[in-house]
Amino acid sequence: MFVSSLTSSDARFRTLTFRDGLNILVADRTESSEQGDSRNSIGKTSFVKILRYVLGGDLPSDFKAPELSSHKFTANLALPSRSGGPCEPVTVTRSISPTTRVAVSGWSATDGSRDLHIDEWRRLLGRHVFRIPADVNRPTTGQLWGQLIRTYFGNPIKGHQAEADWESGVRIGFMLGLSPEILSKAGDLDRLTKQGKAIRKAVKEGAIAHLSLDEPALRAQLATARRQRDRMQTSIRSFKVDEQYASHQQEADQLSASIQRLNDEALALQRRSREIDDTLREEIGASESSDLVEKLARVYSEIGLVLPDTVSRRYDEVAAFHESVVRNRRSFLEQELQAVQTRLSDIDTERRSLDNSRSQVMQILEETVALDTFMSVQRDLAKQEASIADLERRLEDANSISTINDTVKLRTAELITSVRIEMNEREEKLDESILLFSELGAEIYTDREASLLVSLTPKGLLGIEPRISGDASVGVRSVETFMLDIVCEIAAINAKRAPRVLVHDSHLFDAIDGRQVASCLNIGARIAERHGFQYIVTLNSDFLSTVEVQSDGAFDASPYILDTRLTDENDEGGLFGFRFD
Repeated sequence: MFVSSLTSSDARFRTLTFRDGLNILVADRTESSEQGDSRNSIGKTSFVKILRYVLGGDLPSDFKAPELSSHKFTANLALPSRSGGPCEPVTVTRSISPTTRVAVSGWSATDGSRDLHIDEWRRLLGRHVFRIPADVNRPTTGQLWGQLIRTYFGNPIKGHQAEADWESGVRIGFMLGLSPEILSKAGDLDRLTKQGKAIRKAVKEGAIAHLSLDEPALRAQLATARRQRDRMQTSIRSFKVDEQYASHQQEADQLSASIQRLNDEALALQRRSREIDDTLREEIGASESSDLVEKLARVYSEIGLVLPDTVSRRYDEVAAFHESVVRNRRSFLEQELQAVQTRLSDIDTERRSLDNSRSQVMQILEETVALDTFMSVQRDLAKQEASIADLERRLEDANSISTINDTVKLRTAELITSVRIEMNEREEKLDESILLFSELGAEIYTDREASLLVSLTPKGLLGIEPRISGDASVGVRSVETFMLDIVCEIAAINAKRAPRVLVHDSHLFDAIDGRQVASCLNIGARIAERHGFQYIVTLNSDFLSTVEVQSDGAFDASPYILDTRLTDENDEGGLFGFRFD
């Protein structure tokens, strides 16, 4: 017997005591109005939630009422000893507040600790009750309790509405005896697939600006950037850095300015030299004056006149004076011309010297670069290297994203192979569960065929489909849930992977015909006794009476009804002993 009693620190709480085999918690309905458990109408579903909570579940939202804030719930359980020997009587108490602590007494697995953190409590249950390997993260204790102590009935294979298909497959496969190490690899594959889809979607929508899926374009950009980088490196290797580059540049400018001044001066002197030459050619010498006198005498003679001696003498005097003046002027001009030519020669010499100096400086400038120029080029090279590194990273990311599909396909193939081998090795055990499901279906329905389909999906997941032929009504789906839970509980007990308890709330049976409910309860009672586990069911009294009547005497509930009965006749008749909002 897994759970022997469930009580609370509040004296008004209706303590529940359980027995081996089938246990029916009956709620006597006397009111015509229907109220949900959120108002604590009677407490059938609350019992299920309390048991889940004590066993490590989250606090239900309807238990956060102020009236329950000081409550503590206590369950007396039978848990496997640390050594794996006979079960030990263990008392577990968990408060509404705080929710993170659990008081455990009488269990050797706690190493003497009485006050445990909820995570440690869950870990111990996973290790010693479900025997979940330490190196796997699925299934969790919460997922397994979700099937053994159900609060969700929308889908037979789901522990809750949002449970992923791969998690459902791992949980049920674990209970059927398959390797969780192999099955849980589907989780890694599922995360990888979702990651790839999310990244590709984000890239396409521009949410990740630096990423691109265009590998050819990235390769072209990278090739261009690398070529530019190589050219810059070659250029830098040939650089000769001149730390006095600026002073050499200034010296070259000064030399160029001096040469320009000399060129301007030489041009002016050359112009002056030409002017002096022209002036000297225009001057008339003394010999030219004698010739004029003779020409003048001949003119006079030809016209019959004789030039007087006084005129000739006078003209000679004038010519002599003129010749003196011209001679002096020519001498001055010749001296000035000589000075100009001498200066031009000096300018030419000085200009050649300056030009040689400037050539040497210019050669230095041509063969070297300034330090700041070199540093600037180095900074440009560093930027180019960073750009190349970014392009390489982006290309690597794009390649990784592009190869996710290939990785998924490869891992899917590996997973399919591993799961197929595992299923073949556990074929005998799987066949037992499949046959039991069919037998239970034949007992409940004489006109329908029941099949438990265990398959391997194209994604490498373990596919579980409980199927009853005919219409897929809510009632039929509920029967499928009942049979699947029974089959999984027996397989898990045989594999020592589950505690000896299965709990079904009345919601499971609401849509099932009374005759089928009677068959389910008979099956539950028989199999629970045969395999030594507790099957706990909550039912309303009026519904239970209908089931007994419709079974034509095939089912008698009286041996299985718990001593404590809940009632809505008054506020004290519910599970908590009072009504709260």
